[in-house]
Amino acid sequence: MKKTLITLLVAGLGCSTLMADGAALYKKCAGCHGANGEKVALGKSKVIKDMTKQEIVDAMAGYKNGTYGGAMKGLMLGQVNPLSQSDIEAIAEHIGK
Repeated sequence: MKKTLITLLVAGLGCSTLMADGAALYKKCAGCHGANGEKVALGKSKVIKDMTKQEIVDAMAGYKNGTYGGAMKGLMLGQVNPLSQSDIEAIAEHIGK
C-alpha cells in the first residue's frame, strides 16, 4: 500500500510539471495582444479575447503550418513555432472563451 501511494504521488508530481501554464506562456503574447487579449495587435490582428478556445487553437496551428494569417503571418510563425500542442492549448484555455 505504501509503495503504491508513493508511486501515485511521484506520478502526480511528474504530470503536474508537464502541464503547460497558459498564464505564464501568454505573458510573451501580452506585449502586442494586451494583458487580457483586448488589443488589436500592431493594429492588424483580431481581438483574441473575443475568440473561442478552439478558434485560438486553430489560428495558432494555422500560423504554425502556414495556412492562417494575413499581414502578420511571418511574425506569428516565429512566435508559435516553438510552442508545443499542449502549450497552444494552455494559452487558448487561459485567454479564450
